[in-house]
Parts: sequence; C-alpha cells; structure tokens
Amino acid sequence: MPMPETARTRNGLARLADVLRVPVTVFSPETEGQDEAILQAADLVTIFAAIDNPAARRTCLAFVRAMASS
Repeated sequence: MPMPETARTRNGLARLADVLRVPVTVFSPETEGQDEAILQAADLVTIFAAIDNPAARRTCLAFVRAMASS
C-alpha cells in the first residue's frame, strides 16, 4: 500500500533537514528568522521533484553544479 502524500512529504522534509543538518521546522512558513539559503534550498528541491523527465533532471543538476563551481 503506497504511503499517503502527507506522510511522504513529512518523510521527505525530514530527510532533507537531516542532509542540511537543520531542524525540519525551518521549512515551516510560520518559522521566524528562516535563513534565506534554507528557503531557497527547499524551493529548489520542491521544483526538482516536480521534474518528471530524467534527462531534464540531469540537465538541471548539471546547471546547478556548474553554478556552484563558478
């Protein structure tokens, strides 16, 4: 049986928070004093997850990697 959408979202946010080494609450819009980089990372992950085409995902990753090294 597939996991309900809310549980998948919570699980995904928990994993992302773990990777970024921040509390999961930083992704909550109600949290005061959120770091702009965390908000942007959450936005980037959300948008990346919406890309269905594997080639487009690879292109996206290549672009982000290129920007990170410039």
